Amino acid sequence: MIQLLSHIPPGLKAKIPAIPPATPRNLWLLLTAAVATQNLAAFQSSQDENITVFAALIWGGALICLEDQLETLDPNPQWTGLIAGTTLLSWVIARTSIILHWDGMIFILPLIGCIALALLCEPIKGIGRFRDSLLCLLMLPAFNVVMKLIPDGPLSVLTAHLSGFWLGILGFENIVRNKTVLMPTGGVEVLPACNGVDMIAQVICIAVIFQLAFPLRSFLSRVIVFSLAPVIGLASNTIRIAILALCVANGNGKGSGLFSFFHDSIGSLVFSGFSVFIFGILYMRLLERELPPLPAVLHDQTSHHE
Repeated sequence: MIQLLSHIPPGLKAKIPAIPPATPRNLWLLLTAAVATQNLAAFQSSQDENITVFAALIWGGALICLEDQLETLDPNPQWTGLIAGTTLLSWVIARTSIILHWDGMIFILPLIGCIALALLCEPIKGIGRFRDSLLCLLMLPAFNVVMKLIPDGPLSVLTAHLSGFWLGILGFENIVRNKTVLMPTGGVEVLPACNGVDMIAQVICIAVIFQLAFPLRSFLSRVIVFSLAPVIGLASNTIRIAILALCVANGNGKGSGLFSFFHDSIGSLVFSGFSVFIFGILYMRLLERELPPLPAVLHDQTSHHE
């Protein structure tokens, strides 16, 4: 390796980042990255794209919450924590390796893995510093619970009526009967798998993560955020269902490329990303309102540069 580096031109060698020293802190961070990567690989191999991206967002939120701790991070676990953390982490890795498809345990393993990492870093009484990261990862099992708590039937009916509402606004003739959106040349039925319960649960969980990573101080702002989060998820999915109805009405029914794109996981992923994007804009606007104004001197300097 050293001989290989000696043949690299000095200009190129200067651009190659130095390998961080093997300090306890860097080794712990490397282990954390490995645990997150292994868990996300399990999601990617056993779940659909929508849930995999959601898991990546959850892990991202957990790591963002950890960022404030990096400067003072100095792993120094107790022997009891070292043994417990190593045992838990070994079990998490072994359990993850046998997950094949829809296994509810996959939503709990990230939280257990984070607890194990906390025990490998701090004495048991000090793992409270990882509270926000643990709460972020708690959103994965919470997502699974929320999906089961939201009733499928009423949500499917509501989704169908809102999809018909969007079509009506655009001037397309349609009739909504229970869970079915009918147009003169075709229609779609909103089944439980398409009623957007996963999208609603995702945006609600993302709202919690945003509040943990970038907290809003105003009670009114928090009420607005958590009230609009499910509405944004629902609205995004109903637009998708309206597009599917248009596809069927124009001869692009089940089996066509256009219908498959908006119906299958890829199209759902696009609309999930859209709902998270809209929610992010709303959240940042509310957060900006709480930030103090720029000092007069700094404001003048900024204006001068412009």
